Amino acid sequence: MGILDDLKKEAGRLQDEQESELGSEARQEQWYHDVAKPLMKQIATYLCEMTEQLKVVKLPIPVAYDVPGMGLIKDLHQGGYRVYLDSREAPHKIAFQFACTSGSVNKYSVTPIMAADEARQFMKKQQIHFSEWGIRDNQDKLIGAYFECQMQIQVKLVFRVDMENERLVVTSINRHGLTIKHSNFRFDSINDEWMDELGHYILRKTEQLGVLNIPESARQEIQKKVKEEQLRRKAELGEGHEERQPEEKEKGKHGKLEKVFKTLNKPLFTKK
Repeated sequence: MGILDDLKKEAGRLQDEQESELGSEARQEQWYHDVAKPLMKQIATYLCEMTEQLKVVKLPIPVAYDVPGMGLIKDLHQGGYRVYLDSREAPHKIAFQFACTSGSVNKYSVTPIMAADEARQFMKKQQIHFSEWGIRDNQDKLIGAYFECQMQIQVKLVFRVDMENERLVVTSINRHGLTIKHSNFRFDSINDEWMDELGHYILRKTEQLGVLNIPESARQEIQKKVKEEQLRRKAELGEGHEERQPEEKEKGKHGKLEKVFKTLNKPLFTKK
């Protein structure tokens, strides 16, 4: 095979890859148009309507955060809800933001020096305006700082379409303490019940979003599978395997039971 044949073969391979990529992109765009776009617009509408209602009904939602250097700050309340879209007609990303703030300017005494440094860095990162002055001991040695500010923690929920995996990715920033959590959902799981659960999650009436509650029928199915597994194992072992120690049998039984529950009690999303 000559060099020209090699070039033709490589060119053909590259063309096939390009056509495959274009076909995949076209399928993703069609999926977005048919499935994801209407549901993203529904989520945006729900969040916008909720924001408008919360401007009128100012629900008192007390929260506490463990602030670096300062420890647990309890005098915070949730409010100031806002919604941002990257596009009104075809949203791929929605951000829902609110703040947890103290009702007034407070003074915080922070010692030792290392803790004061942590608190200062945190407030700068959060763009909190503050005043400070040093705390000194009897020998006039600097041992900490007083901070005066209105404490504020910004919380954000970001809803993003994962085109490649055909999932909705929800990123919670500072919703569960000062952490970032990622969850993903199948779009066919997003319905009125999911929206209502989202509302409960925002208002802190629940701490989980998208956890599957197992109905009684599913619980009965679990029990049935456990019994079937026990009978199968007994038939495999037969009567001639009684030398197995009682504690080993008990351990094996619990292991099987735990495996069945894990299989049928999966959440609707996976965490990254």
